[in-house]
Amino acid sequence: MAEGAKADTHTTNFFKSDTDRSVLLKDLMTDNIVTALINLGAEQWTTRRRLMVIEQLLTEHGSVTTEMIESYIPSPEVTAAWEQERNDFITRIYDVLARRGDVPVDAKLDY
Repeated sequence: MAEGAKADTHTTNFFKSDTDRSVLLKDLMTDNIVTALINLGAEQWTTRRRLMVIEQLLTEHGSVTTEMIESYIPSPEVTAAWEQERNDFITRIYDVLARRGDVPVDAKLDY
């Protein structure tokens, strides 16, 4: 087991790396834009997921408290539906990043 790891949670101490200084794509600006896009998507999904919890609680109980939201555990069926919705969200947002263009930027586009 890793030094500092806790057997009951399988967690370990955080080790800061220097990946925030790496350039993984074409250039630093592209990396920064993609990182910002990924972060925006994560924030959007977090908000969307919280809204789904609120809607589910309203359907089940007719009212919602902050405590209910924070302690909500979805059923396996709800979890499966939300996972599919998350996968669809990821596909809509991020699949374009894998697009391969075959028309050069200076090509004449008169059809």
